Amino acid sequence: MSDRGWMEQVQLLDCNGRVTHTLTLLLDGAVEIRFAAGGHRAVVDPVRRTCLTPGMNIHADLMDAASTLRPT
Repeated sequence: MSDRGWMEQVQLLDCNGRVTHTLTLLLDGAVEIRFAAGGHRAVVDPVRRTCLTPGMNIHADLMDAASTLRPT
């Protein structure tokens, strides 16, 4: 495991190649989603497919992407 506080990070791109979201697999298995527009962040439980950040709703497509990140 890494001492960075996270294990894996991926960027989602739009059709023009711009980063729209950065997904980071955290050491505890949760996934942080950082929105490029607005700089908002949310933490989700990819196994239960629930958002752990109060007041945030995560689109199903983003939850699908977060669910692909798994600890090894």
